[in-house]
Amino acid sequence: MKIKVASVAWKIRKIASDSEFFAHFYDLVEQAYDAGANVVVLPELQVLELLHLEPQLKEVHVPEYLVQYSDAFEDWIQRISTSSGLTLVGGSYFKKTDAGIVNACAVGHPSLGLVVGAKNNLTRYEREIWGLTTGNSLVKIPDRRLGVTICYDSEFPESGRALAEEGVVIQCVPAFTETEHGFHRVRWCCHARTIENQVFVVHSSLVGDLGREPVPSTYGSSAILCPAHQMFPAKGILAETDLNKEGVAIADLDLDLLEECRETGDVQNWHDRHSSEWPLGRSL
Repeated sequence: MKIKVASVAWKIRKIASDSEFFAHFYDLVEQAYDAGANVVVLPELQVLELLHLEPQLKEVHVPEYLVQYSDAFEDWIQRISTSSGLTLVGGSYFKKTDAGIVNACAVGHPSLGLVVGAKNNLTRYEREIWGLTTGNSLVKIPDRRLGVTICYDSEFPESGRALAEEGVVIQCVPAFTETEHGFHRVRWCCHARTIENQVFVVHSSLVGDLGREPVPSTYGSSAILCPAHQMFPAKGILAETDLNKEGVAIADLDLDLLEECRETGDVQNWHDRHSSEWPLGRSL
């Protein structure tokens, strides 16, 4: 069985209205749809593009300001998903909950509705400047082959393992990294998750900038990654966008080949995993 997946690199544009932001969203998803994608993954916090509408806004007030768009953002994701038949991992946005404002990811499924989850591990900036609230679980998508870890969440092996243990074989990673260091941290961790769990990982990057905080710069590309086993490319990359440029990477994910990789590969990381912590013992 094959699933055609699109990983979107969204470049922040200069906009003069929120309708231009939603049109930008639509244009990128349309590119993926025209290429035959079944699943589309967008980057973390592409809603920061809306800060062009409030150029004097202090960075500490960004989540509070952008929360006003959360309902419209969720509605847009579900409308596009329903009308197109796509499963749409809509990047992330700010959402107000009873506990506080979270960095949330909404996933639209064409027949099973919308599910929303929050980022669990926050960066220092998200905690100290934005004052965000942490999530307390991973995103559960109606199509159980798919799971989401938002950017920093992907840097922890336990997150990918928890998804894989639930049957997830495509881990989606919406991301926003300002620097080359940050990008490579996320990308290398995505590669690690493909090897540890013998799964596909879709890493989608925000690119462009606002010329000021909270997006003084970005660095990244979007890619569809696979285990570095003999039946896949040696570098573990099925498709990738150009560095720091807007684009859409497309690849067919062969789930039968992935299962073959798990069963017959020269190493079998998934089957050889430890179900508990590694004990520390004495010297032999």
